[in-house]
Amino acid sequence: DFAAQEPEALFVNYCFQPKNTSLLLFPYGPGVNMINHNSENPNVALMWSTSHMHHDHWLNLPYDQFWESNYPGALILDVVALRDIKAGEELYLDYGAAWEEAWNKHVESWKPPVEKGYSYPGDLNSSFKKYSQAFRTIEEQKSHPNPSNLATACWTPNWKRDAGPMKWYEPTIEWPEGMASCHILERKEDSKEGFLYKVAVTFDSNISDFPTHLGEDQLNIDVNVPQRAIVWVDKPYTSDLHLKNAFRHPIGFPDH
Repeated sequence: DFAAQEPEALFVNYCFQPKNTSLLLFPYGPGVNMINHNSENPNVALMWSTSHMHHDHWLNLPYDQFWESNYPGALILDVVALRDIKAGEELYLDYGAAWEEAWNKHVESWKPPVEKGYSYPGDLNSSFKKYSQAFRTIEEQKSHPNPSNLATACWTPNWKRDAGPMKWYEPTIEWPEGMASCHILERKEDSKEGFLYKVAVTFDSNISDFPTHLGEDQLNIDVNVPQRAIVWVDKPYTSDLHLKNAFRHPIGFPDH
């Protein structure tokens, strides 16, 4: 049950909640989650749809009957313009007084995380780009571990490959999916690149620990990887959005 998660599930920030209810409505229409808050000058509002596919009587059903409803349709909300909107103008929605009060309180009381060993990847990436620091090998990490919330990822040019070593070469295109989780096996100094690395690449983004049960002949290995091709990334579910003091509050639902 996501409502019982600790800390509370993050997607509550993108849900609409009618007053005095525990009901959360998660929108899945295109672009609706891109509409930011503005209480002073909103240009759109939410309205129940007049479409024949909208079934407002569902709101009066007990939860067990609601989930058993299996005929076509949905609870449909329309995003309605409050005035003429120019092409290219940003859309703004009033999230409600309760949301704004909660946000202002969060901004005033927020403090940096105090979790032991927590580090922001952006801060480390900035310092590592200067080549004044080197990524530790998995052997070095036994005595000097990396920050507990971070892992390393590498730009790798070839995802369709057999296990074994491959000499790294410059990718022709940088794209997010071209970055894979990697583990530093060896490091050597280089006059041009600062450092070159031998890395084991893992193509499953949910695996952040080194697969110690596999031999090198069973691993995807890139050699001569320059430091600029390696970055710090958050391990799954450890980014700042998942911290206990991250902002969490549903969007207010208009009375009408």
